[in-house]
Amino acid sequence: MEDQSPQDEAAIPEAASPSSRLQWKSIGIGVGVTVVVLAVGVVFLVRAGQGTEIQQVSIHVEEIINQVETARPREAETAVFLPAQVGQTLLPGDGVKTASNSEARVDIVIQKFLRIARTTPNTVWRLGQFALERDTIIELDQGKIFLLDNGLGAGFPPVRIVTPAGTASPRGTWMSVAYDPQTGVAEVQCFRGTCELANDVGTQVLTDEQSSVATAQTAPSEPVYLSQEEIDAFTGLPEAKRGEIAVPAPAI
Repeated sequence: MEDQSPQDEAAIPEAASPSSRLQWKSIGIGVGVTVVVLAVGVVFLVRAGQGTEIQQVSIHVEEIINQVETARPREAETAVFLPAQVGQTLLPGDGVKTASNSEARVDIVIQKFLRIARTTPNTVWRLGQFALERDTIIELDQGKIFLLDNGLGAGFPPVRIVTPAGTASPRGTWMSVAYDPQTGVAEVQCFRGTCELANDVGTQVLTDEQSSVATAQTAPSEPVYLSQEEIDAFTGLPEAKRGEIAVPAPAI
């Protein structure tokens, strides 16, 4: 699908690495309510026995509620934000921003495996890396992302959400990652499965319904259990309420 989105209102510098903090200068604000389906398909040729198999890999924003913008770096090493447009591609280096009372759903699809990143209001992130045989990296500058999948991801590279305070990664699980640039605190909530929060100071492994927090100067905290309100935030996700993706059972 061709990129149909002009990008020319506000600028962000291109991230030097997945672990570096994004320095996004300003964000243009659009007006109104827009429901957008963005898609980009990348076709990879991989060897399968004696033949060549075509694998479809795509990342696209499946749903946008209210005001969402995207940005793409250009030759001048800057990117600009504009309201998302139907048919706009989402490629490594692209930024996504939600305004207040706004959300975006980004689908990462590898064959039959579906991983969903639901972006909550007032969130800014960039797709740092995306390839068939490499980890998917999301660089979260502020706000909160819920990450969930359909349970068919065995053997596929994981996703990592990088914040200035640490990196979070799931293993066949549902989790959320939040970062507050004012306090410098990152929080990982591991709803199901196994999650990890790591930085230069330490690493913490989480399991069902546990959370941990960290800053750039402090190691991830000992896990504590989620409150009922926090649990309800996962079971109340639109994909779960619609039955599109079954809520995984806790480990026994």
